[in-house]
Amino acid sequence: MKREMLQLSPHQYIETGRDFNGRFWIAYSSGATMFFREVADLRRFLKLPATIPIRVNFDNWVASLMAADQQRSSTAGDGLSAEHMATGFGPECHQLDESDPNHNTKTVI
Repeated sequence: MKREMLQLSPHQYIETGRDFNGRFWIAYSSGATMFFREVADLRRFLKLPATIPIRVNFDNWVASLMAADQQRSSTAGDGLSAEHMATGFGPECHQLDESDPNHNTKTVI
């Protein structure tokens, strides 16, 4: 998945993306780059006052990303698609039933 970027100023920008653990944030400010999982920590690092327009743009951007994540997670269900269930990915797809010839087979190592 491609990362999204918000340029706050020539000296501050934020990139964000999603991985298996959820949304992550990479922020550059004052010559330092930091990795975050929580928006509150990101705000603390950027030190944006609540009254400036850049902070309003940042808050709106974060809210739109969180709304998109919420919509994506509500449509995804339990995280496994029907294709994954049909092709055998995941431990729940490897249940042996009594008609399987390996049902009572013991593993010898």
